[in-house]
Amino acid sequence: MKPVAISMVLDWLRAEGLLQDVAPQAVLRVAPSTVITGFASVDLAGPGDASFWVGDTVKNETNANGFASSLLDSVRAGLLFVPQGLMPAEKVAVASGKEFAPGVGCIVPVENPYHAMVCFLEKFADSFAGGECAGDVAKSARVHASAVVEGRVGENAVVGPGCVVMRGATLGAGCVLEANVTIYSNVVVGEDCVFQAGAVIGSRGFGFYEYEGRRRPVPHLAGVRIGRGCSFGANTVVAAGFLSPTTIGENCHFDSFVQIAHNCRLGNNIFMASQSGLAGSVTVEDDVELAGGAQVANHLTLGKGARIAAKAGVTKSIPAGLTVSGFPAEEITVWRRSMVRLRQMGKK
Repeated sequence: MKPVAISMVLDWLRAEGLLQDVAPQAVLRVAPSTVITGFASVDLAGPGDASFWVGDTVKNETNANGFASSLLDSVRAGLLFVPQGLMPAEKVAVASGKEFAPGVGCIVPVENPYHAMVCFLEKFADSFAGGECAGDVAKSARVHASAVVEGRVGENAVVGPGCVVMRGATLGAGCVLEANVTIYSNVVVGEDCVFQAGAVIGSRGFGFYEYEGRRRPVPHLAGVRIGRGCSFGANTVVAAGFLSPTTIGENCHFDSFVQIAHNCRLGNNIFMASQSGLAGSVTVEDDVELAGGAQVANHLTLGKGARIAAKAGVTKSIPAGLTVSGFPAEEITVWRRSMVRLRQMGKK
């Protein structure tokens, strides 16, 4: 996004009716001329980023709390939307008298922080983030005549027929795109990755939020980051992140028709078989394997080395090293005993 001064953001908020008064509604700890140059989730935001916090009492569909207030001391956002009435606006202090989010440059209490953040993105964020990159193709790369390449393509990369590499995307050296692969803007791919036919990387996530009685789409502008040595099967989809990118580590391999939703964070050496999928904001630690058709609900964590059996439905976080099966997924030996008992009961 293009740099925007905090004073301009505050003026726009007032004009939109999202902010009634600068004082005490917005608490500035930096000069109003300080610029915001990007956006990120509250845990990753830096001094130049806008972000939001909805409080730690709001739970998502999997009954997980949001970012805890006890962690706000570590937040370093340049601008942070927070709920109105959360604290005395004149002091922005918690009940103990301790300063609220001391590392934040500008705190802006609003009626609905999530909605304010979405409006901010729609107003100030470029839909093609990183769009300064256009057509920088290495001489050694092989690009099919039917491909459309507006992003950067590294040495010895291969871009096959019908592929699209959008403006603002970056492909590392040695990457191979087979036929009809689409790489969206703000996707950064490491070296030696392979994308089979029909793979789509960086499309908008399936995210909606409710405001004033209507479901509204969430803009997913943060893109995707992929490490080196990964492979993506035919028609696999990796969705872009909301405020921070969807991330995939190194040496990860995905079969055909795999779905990785927005804001997922995957480690290294992860394997997902055909038709398996991750809902939004799932964390997958190193060395995890998902068998065919396994599905994982949102905002969960799969611990290091966990194994998810075929067709399993994961509704709770899985500890490291555990193998689970069934729906809802449980430790596989327990599930097997349950199946035996059910069959015995059915024969009586």
